Amino acid sequence: MTLPTLPEIAALWAAAWLGRLPHPRGLADRLGEPSGWVWRRDDAGRLVAFAAFRPPESYPHGHLRLLLTQPDVRGRGLGRSLVAEVRERLGPVPLAPGEERGHFLPGVPEASVGFFERVGFTRTGRVSVDMVADLRPPLPEARLPAPLRLTDTREAGVLPGVQNLTDSVFSPRWTHDATAVATRAPHQLLALQDGERVLGFALVGSEDDPVILPSFLFPAALRAAVGTAGPAGGLGPIGLHPDLRGSGLGRAFMLAAMHHLRGQGVQAMGIDWTGIAPFYEKLGFHAWATYVHLRG
Repeated sequence: MTLPTLPEIAALWAAAWLGRLPHPRGLADRLGEPSGWVWRRDDAGRLVAFAAFRPPESYPHGHLRLLLTQPDVRGRGLGRSLVAEVRERLGPVPLAPGEERGHFLPGVPEASVGFFERVGFTRTGRVSVDMVADLRPPLPEARLPAPLRLTDTREAGVLPGVQNLTDSVFSPRWTHDATAVATRAPHQLLALQDGERVLGFALVGSEDDPVILPSFLFPAALRAAVGTAGPAGGLGPIGLHPDLRGSGLGRAFMLAAMHHLRGQGVQAMGIDWTGIAPFYEKLGFHAWATYVHLRG
């Protein structure tokens, strides 16, 4: 079958999920190589179903990254056949919807859980949310005690410091994501610096920045969630050295990042794939999407 084009995939997404349209550059950046695609066309050549997958990398399981079907052909087994083909292509490894680096979605939206359970996926017991905040109202002051300061990876030596932090206390996925963003857009990787030591980091950006992060992959949905027509942006992942947790520095670092994005004109600020909603709620965020984590 003829390889799908980006406009075809974008049109299929719009038909399948109009309420959650991705940023055009975000979609293009995340589709990956066609070797990780499976798809179906109807007799007229119309793209009616599409899936993207990735083999195990940072985790011991593969990833079903995206699954779309035209509404007028649902119930005919096309989605099931794509999942079966992905499993065949990946071989005998566990399979997770979402959860990979540079993800479209962290897990399965609540409305789609029934389908995935019918094709053999089971719940892990984990649930995560995407959150959003309106940055238009006044923000509390961000007080970083001396000698801590906010910088980014345009400054010499900061990226190795972030990599040391993520390698030692976080995940390989975070090291990969931080390095990839800093390589393309060093101003989008913030760091909490103490002398030459990096104690925290955050990936940030707006929809006009070079790297479209998962936190603001769906800018129109973020704007709708806070009732603004202004720019959308976001943050994540964000991490703080374990020795500093419980000191109030996590809140101060988060506020510093919020002020940073507000200074760029961001009005709707997203955070994706978090299981610590109460922390962010204290800073004015609320959940706007919920995901169930599954394995197959």
